[in-house]
Amino acid sequence: MRLGVTPPVEMTGVRAAVDLAARAEDLGYTDVFSSEVGSADAFSPLAALAERTTRVRLGTALVPVFTRPPALLAMTAASLQSLSGGRFVLGVGASTANIVERWMGQEFRDPLTRVREYVHAVRRIVAGDKVSVEGREIRIDGFRRQAEPVPPVPIHVGALGPRMCSLAGEIADGVQFALMTPEGVRGAMNDVTRGMRHTPRDGAGFDVLQRIPIAVDEPEPVSELARRFLTGYAIVPTYASALERQGFGDAAARVARAWAAGDRAKAVSLLPDELVDAFFVHGTASECRARLDEYARAGVRTAVLMHLSIGGTPEERAERIASQLDALSPASLDPPAQQPIGPSDVT
Repeated sequence: MRLGVTPPVEMTGVRAAVDLAARAEDLGYTDVFSSEVGSADAFSPLAALAERTTRVRLGTALVPVFTRPPALLAMTAASLQSLSGGRFVLGVGASTANIVERWMGQEFRDPLTRVREYVHAVRRIVAGDKVSVEGREIRIDGFRRQAEPVPPVPIHVGALGPRMCSLAGEIADGVQFALMTPEGVRGAMNDVTRGMRHTPRDGAGFDVLQRIPIAVDEPEPVSELARRFLTGYAIVPTYASALERQGFGDAAARVARAWAAGDRAKAVSLLPDELVDAFFVHGTASECRARLDEYARAGVRTAVLMHLSIGGTPEERAERIASQLDALSPASLDPPAQQPIGPSDVT
């Protein structure tokens, strides 16, 4: 299993997060996948890292298909592929109605159709085609990217529910999971495999990426930080459904009811220990490695760590996350072999 990191911009700020992600390459990490919610955009840290790294794969996990026109995102993806020398992977997904409609002021409608049409259009534009699309959700009239050719950009689709998982298997070069246990990954991969039956592929080059919140050797109060972090997912219907499919529906419903009633402290407190332990990796380095091994056995090919810390300042959190990176450094393991996944072996 490849082991990557997310630039921890929420924890440390953008500049320090880029420094930490660049350092991860020296420690043997294979990937850096940025996120995009409400702090930094996904692409700025990767542009900086494209100039500061030479080996790690760079990618997004993920960017919403509703907040940028496909032609604009295709231009951005092609530019990062050029800057990185062919190391870029584009992860896209539906995101949530709360982010798309309330925060970004865009319409959230028919996400399955939007993702399907969006991926098809972006792939053609990056390839240099002159593209016209008159779809149910996507409209493009005669656009062609006016820049140099670039290597193909692998496209991942973020998925939680059965239908989006199946779509990822049908149209994408990889699937991106979040808020899944190893057993949840196994179940979701049944849906992904079902989608692959509509294609000539055998899945050999198909990436399975899981973003995993983690805190290595943090003091015990980290469980409270984990509760706050996971509460933010439990109150979102899409993620609450994912929790329900994995056996935590009652707990998610109790948390959501308390949150809707305005009692935020109670909502956080209602998150049970077993849910925290199921979705948040924490403990000693050896304990965290054992948990990550469970994801590898479940079929995850790329684990992307989302490091959290209870440090009181951005500087202290950056120092602690640096220690976490050291503690799980792939360069310190024997053997350090990582399975390659890139444009050359994605079908």
